[in-house]
Amino acid sequence: MDKLNNWLVDIFKALGCEWRIEILKTIAAGKANCLCQLEPLFPLDKTTLSRHIKALVRAGLLLQRKKGVLVELEISSPEVLELISLATKIAKKQKGL
Repeated sequence: MDKLNNWLVDIFKALGCEWRIEILKTIAAGKANCLCQLEPLFPLDKTTLSRHIKALVRAGLLLQRKKGVLVELEISSPEVLELISLATKIAKKQKGL
């Protein structure tokens, strides 16, 4: 297997968690742009939420930028949201929704 396939596997592994998809959607919708803003929106403790964010960053789906004491979060590219949208369409089609 080549390196590109390994990166693809990393992306799909990161998207294989419902919480991570919801984190990406929340950030994309402008509802939050840092861990402190995400925390009240999810029923997860700070450590768990932080681990999910790290997995998204490692997969290249989310960017982190330090701004003073805050770490801002941003979707890495619009294609991330397109990928989620396409996967949603496939899932709905398979489930007859």
